[in-house]
Amino acid sequence: MGEIMETTPRVLVIGGTGVVGRHVCHEVMRTLGADALVVGDHNPERGEAFANALHRRVRSSRVDVRNRDSVAHALDRLDTGDAVIVTVRQDTPVVQELCTARGVHSVDIVPDTPLMRPAAAGEGNTTERAELCGVGAAGFIPGLSGLMAKAAIEQACSEGALPDTLTVHLALLQRKDGTAGATGIADMLGLFASPVAYQGRQVRGFTQTRVAPFPHPFGDRFVRLAAFPESADVQRYFGVAHAYYWTAFDNEFFNRTVSAANRLGLLQRFRKPGGGRRLATLIARGKSTARGKSTARGKGTAAGLEERVALTAETNNTVLRLLVPSDYTGTAMAAVAMARELSAGKSLDYG
Repeated sequence: MGEIMETTPRVLVIGGTGVVGRHVCHEVMRTLGADALVVGDHNPERGEAFANALHRRVRSSRVDVRNRDSVAHALDRLDTGDAVIVTVRQDTPVVQELCTARGVHSVDIVPDTPLMRPAAAGEGNTTERAELCGVGAAGFIPGLSGLMAKAAIEQACSEGALPDTLTVHLALLQRKDGTAGATGIADMLGLFASPVAYQGRQVRGFTQTRVAPFPHPFGDRFVRLAAFPESADVQRYFGVAHAYYWTAFDNEFFNRTVSAANRLGLLQRFRKPGGGRRLATLIARGKSTARGKSTARGKGTAAGLEERVALTAETNNTVLRLLVPSDYTGTAMAAVAMARELSAGKSLDYG
């Protein structure tokens, strides 16, 4: 008898040439190899050029989430056991609906993709395919942060604490000159502009502070309360008394500037879909320039330490710390890990 050869699952990255999508593509190659990657882009020439630049064995596919036929055609090239990672926004969950109909797992890093609902006639329904899994908000925060909150809660409960007595604090330390594009910046500023429920009252976002214990080399840092939607999910899912999400940048002057801008109401435009896009684009360009200067100055430093971001989960006496190369790298690692688990036939826990 000949050997049974195991085939590597393919992963179609929709939005693969975008800021986050490129990180996801590199992570697919790093963990599964070039043969596993399919770069999806609504511009076929751009997708093919990026795929060829990565490796001669990387494939590309035209896929536009605004065009149902385009998504269907791209998915028809995949097999059961393959997976799709979505890195772009959808007005309706077209990718998830079509993945369900075709027996393909899906992982979506976008935190506010429309909730799954009955698909169009003839395309099946997500509730009818129990062997499949569609994961949403599967990035760094939300996503991996939910798994950290889960681990902290379980550890505290194993030491005798009751879930409804616990308060969970999850804190993210970001880079001021990080890799976020205009969309990511607009989303983040929109979160900061939203009010947050805290200790029985409403407070302005990014104004309430506390100290969070981040891993070396950052140590204790002041962070600010923000309206990350995952906090309500963690509180409801695990039945804890409170779940608060905090964040800050690695530059305190910048933190104070953003906080002051929010107190003055200058961030309200970012709460509207597409609001503040032009300003976010200017900020993104400025961050890119600063990042280039920082990289030039940082040559020879310890493993590009200035690139890293950190995440901390606390409850009772339990503290969990995580350090990753960058926020988008963390998102890519989480999303690809989830896609690999699904392709291996495993079910995912909360996150």
